Amino acid sequence: MKKLITTIIFISFFITGAFSQNDTSLLNVKKYELLFGTNQRDISRQYVDVAPDDDYERFSNLDGNLTDTDTPLEFALLSYYSQPVLNIRPPEANAMLPTNNPRIADQKLGAAVFQEIQLRFLGDSAAVSRHETVLQWIIDRGNVTRAEVETFYRNGIRGLITEIVDEEFNKVSFALYGHNAVLTRNPQNGHYTLSYGGVNTNNETRVVTASSLEALSSVMRNGANRADFTPADLNTVRAQAQLIPAVVLSNTALTEITNILTRFYTEPNHSTYTAVLDAYRVIDQALLNTRNTKYAHVSTSYQRMLSVLNRDFAQKVFVDERTLRSVTILTRDQQQRLVQLR
Repeated sequence: MKKLITTIIFISFFITGAFSQNDTSLLNVKKYELLFGTNQRDISRQYVDVAPDDDYERFSNLDGNLTDTDTPLEFALLSYYSQPVLNIRPPEANAMLPTNNPRIADQKLGAAVFQEIQLRFLGDSAAVSRHETVLQWIIDRGNVTRAEVETFYRNGIRGLITEIVDEEFNKVSFALYGHNAVLTRNPQNGHYTLSYGGVNTNNETRVVTASSLEALSSVMRNGANRADFTPADLNTVRAQAQLIPAVVLSNTALTEITNILTRFYTEPNHSTYTAVLDAYRVIDQALLNTRNTKYAHVSTSYQRMLSVLNRDFAQKVFVDERTLRSVTILTRDQQQRLVQLR
């Protein structure tokens, strides 16, 4: 029975304008999925229920659960390769996976499937086999070869990881009175977005955005949603803005994180995987050693970044890091770069 697709981890993105990706960029499946959501957590049933059972079953088993298309990748595949779903996609979705360019769409979706195959290092041979079957199905359409998909992936994986690092390290989660809130900073233009919801909004997610932190305070004080906020909330938001990881961490630290994850996804092996664990440990040790709460938010962003890339991969990192006795792969210079503040 087809179920309402739910995102496993609550991640608030505020999406403005139409998406566009050039022909060399990998598909951000999480961002693509959110184009179809009605409240940024649920995918509308209209996109699932129109899919024929054959289409649905072809992609719903990638994560081992045949009854749901419950991952962003599964939904992306269904939305493009099932004609009834393709016919009713939002225009923004077509900008990311163009109907009139099946070659680039096959490259993007094939690379997204191949990205999951890189996690064969985790030892789940059944999962690798399921992804290989879908990748071969895409290749058999005749628009791309396996070699072209792999080249497309390797040329674009750093850009995708950079994008996800920018997204996850430019937000901070916290509590306002009666609300769970996420404050997001756009690194390109400095705009701020506050997404919030809770008992005072009947669990509806509301969004306030402004071109600067000062302008955001003004909108919270005088805008249409001003009744949602107390004066203390304004102070809380301003204080939390100073704790956004990309604001407190140096560019060198963010680049080091990007480098570590790119190396793993380019060449997954024991050494590159251990470096991912080491980075997590170094950040948490910085919090323990300095008691600087900025590192708590950095650690949270690191966890979210891993989960966006792959939730099973993230869970393995979280478990394995607990048994890590010492940092073994990262050099002292790398460790210092990882926790360098501005």
